[in-house]
Amino acid sequence: MELLKRDYLTVTDEGDTICMTLDTSHDEVRKLGQKMSEIRPGLRMDGKDWEAFLQYYFEANNPSLLKDLVFDSEGDICRASYKKISAFTRAKGVSLGKYIMTLFGEAEEKGLFCVVRDEGDFIDWK
Repeated sequence: MELLKRDYLTVTDEGDTICMTLDTSHDEVRKLGQKMSEIRPGLRMDGKDWEAFLQYYFEANNPSLLKDLVFDSEGDICRASYKKISAFTRAKGVSLGKYIMTLFGEAEEKGLFCVVRDEGDFIDWK
């Protein structure tokens, strides 16, 4: 069951997990990734690079979202899930998706681009 759906991001209740899927090949995400690669040459911003970025960003800015979150990204998909199903984890999954969309909206001001520029050396790129 879909809990949150946008063009490039989906949060679903799959019965035994709450899953967030970010399609890094979507035009909007790809454009952000290209700009991040210009700031820090060598980044591909595929599923694994987005995973590394999001783990770093959440650890610094919203560590509660990382509790019980398991990443499993590959190719053009960044995927993360919560294994414990409850009303709380459903709400947490939706919060995770909304947080990512807000972060994308703040890319220029204080989000993605500034973190890559100023803190990129501290991110464990995959």
